Amino acid sequence: MADKMSDILINIQPKIFFGVDSLAQVGLLIPDLGKRILIVTEAILYENKTIERLKEFLSQKGIDHIIFDEVVPNATSSTIDDGIKIARVSKAEAIIGMGGVRTCSTAKAIAMAARTKSYMDEFLSGFQADKPALPYIEIPTSFRNPFMLSDEYLAVDARNRAGKIAETQPDITKMVFVDPKLTMSLPPKYAVTILLDILLHAIEGYISNRSNFLTDIYLTNAIERVFKAIPLITESPDELNPRIMAVEAGLLMAFGLNSSKAGIGAALSYAINAKKMVPKSWIAALLLPHIIEFNAHVRPKKLAQVARIFGENEPDLPDEVLVQKAIETLRNLIGKHSLPARLSEFDLVLDDMIEVAETAYNYNLMKFLPRGVSINEIYEMIKAAF
Repeated sequence: MADKMSDILINIQPKIFFGVDSLAQVGLLIPDLGKRILIVTEAILYENKTIERLKEFLSQKGIDHIIFDEVVPNATSSTIDDGIKIARVSKAEAIIGMGGVRTCSTAKAIAMAARTKSYMDEFLSGFQADKPALPYIEIPTSFRNPFMLSDEYLAVDARNRAGKIAETQPDITKMVFVDPKLTMSLPPKYAVTILLDILLHAIEGYISNRSNFLTDIYLTNAIERVFKAIPLITESPDELNPRIMAVEAGLLMAFGLNSSKAGIGAALSYAINAKKMVPKSWIAALLLPHIIEFNAHVRPKKLAQVARIFGENEPDLPDEVLVQKAIETLRNLIGKHSLPARLSEFDLVLDDMIEVAETAYNYNLMKFLPRGVSINEIYEMIKAAF
């Protein structure tokens, strides 16, 4: 029986500037959005002078700017509140988010809230912004941001460290500058985990009940680029071309997830990262084989196609065998790069994971899985990965 076709909604709002040294165009292209800019970033970007370069490009065009560089890897909603206060006091006219997923989500949330009188406790409790957002400009310094082309952001609630995906006003992001050079400082091993994180999101989007022929094109191409980029980045970490391929994979994933949705693996990686402060990409990497195994009987044809993208080209093999080969390929890849293969390697406690399963179950993206699941099934997957 053929999979039911999902309706297609194409809504790509932000202007996307992709290319080597596209950062240099920022000062030229954003003046219409505001002359007083709050830059939300992370202090580590001072090390390779990325922040200084951005400041220079803005100054050349007479654009006033203030730096908020306090977004740390495990930042919570209290950091967003600090940024909201600065945006209001400084009378910022636009927000730039430059950094990884957490930093860009923080910046987007600040843009959402700056014109209101509310703070994050209210927004994370369901309050919707009652004023227009400030224009938001994104400059990613990693390969991926699943929320890049959506009106969503990721936040960790400071009250209980629960990870939440919340919505902003429509069309909040006005421009995205994707410059592969900004990813050159990512160490090879960490780069591999980020690529596997892209792979997790791309595969889950590919098998989601929201997928369609167009998202399939985006996401299978993302999968292919990830698989090609991993050995190139590890063998030639200082070469730019593999980084370009990796960034292309992340951008294709974002295009695909603009219509489709990720699933259990993404939800669990967000929930564990928020609650236990374990790096998200490492969790995503080790969950990959379990996600394919969990969905093997629901999307066998699509998962067999993933195996073919991985290089399994024997024409007479049945789908179920190809799916098992895809799982084996991923486990070998995790082992080859000496990545954690078990959740227990992060000093997590299994008894704490039922709360994580409940948090993951409540993410909105869980509505778009290829089949319905219970909290207990999610917990069983966690146990299998432990």
